[in-house]
Amino acid sequence: MNRSKRMWSGLATLAMVTTSSAVAAHHENIKPVAKPGQVVVTYRGDCPSEAVDDAIALIKEAIAYERKNSPILYTSSPGVWTDGKIGAVDLHESEAAMEKAFAWQAADEKWSAMYAGIASRCGLAVEDFEVTSLIAR
Repeated sequence: MNRSKRMWSGLATLAMVTTSSAVAAHHENIKPVAKPGQVVVTYRGDCPSEAVDDAIALIKEAIAYERKNSPILYTSSPGVWTDGKIGAVDLHESEAAMEKAFAWQAADEKWSAMYAGIASRCGLAVEDFEVTSLIAR
């Protein structure tokens, strides 16, 4: 093999080793979405495309209200599903914590009104949202 080919071969090998090490280190820093026992709750609802941005803004307001007022801690992220539906993903520490959060939501008039406002903006009723949960293992 001539000197030029050996140099390029060596550089290619170095690049692959460096890239592999960087990718491996990156993956070590990624944490699971949820730990065993935590609950992921998804909300999905149809929303006309012209109302999506307003609905997402309303969801963000509801999340901000939750963070400030809910006695049960949980996280929530709004978004648009690949099929165009709007919604959010919540992460609860446990099934019991999720049930307490749901009870707080149902009892809190302002939160309930905000949820109804999101649904209304999309031409829906609250009951039209698909709510599912996953218990992480």
